[in-house]
This record gives sequence, structure tokens and C-alpha cells, in this order.
Amino acid sequence: MRRLTPMEIYNKDFKQEMRGYNKDEVNEFLDLIIQNYEDLIQENESLREQLQKAKRNGGGGSRSGSADLSAYEEVIEEILMRLERIESNIF
Repeated sequence: MRRLTPMEIYNKDFKQEMRGYNKDEVNEFLDLIIQNYEDLIQENESLREQLQKAKRNGGGGSRSGSADLSAYEEVIEEILMRLERIESNIF
């Protein structure tokens, strides 16, 4: 499954039906999803950068550096899982 961009969520149009959802509520909720998605993308990118820095600077073999690195990897994995859940709930 390909990942959505915040702009794709923003530009998504739904068919209108006589007994459809309240358009304002849907738009408000989509705005919230877009903001959360953008925040997750930024956080994910920041964590990836921190992980790369830690890998570059981690040549000393200290235990705390190794523990920090695995913590970053766990956080990134958690973020990726959250993004996948968001994407699956959108479709």
C-alpha cells in the first residue's frame, strides 16, 4: 500500500449523497487528520535524523549510546505502525 501525503488527504473529494455525512464535520475531522499526519511525518523525519547522527557518532561502543539507538529504532517503528494504522483507517 502506498503512503498518502497530507496534500492528498486535503484534496480528497467524496461523493455527495442525500443522506450523507455532515460535510463540515467531515472536513473538520480531515483537517485534524492532516495536522496529525504532518506532525507524525515531521517527528519521523526528526527521529530518522537523530538515528543517523547516533549511528555516525556511535563508534565508541558505549552502552548508553547503544541503548539510545535501540530506543530510537523502537520509536521509529512505533511511528511507522501508527502511520500505517492511520492510512488503513482512511481507506
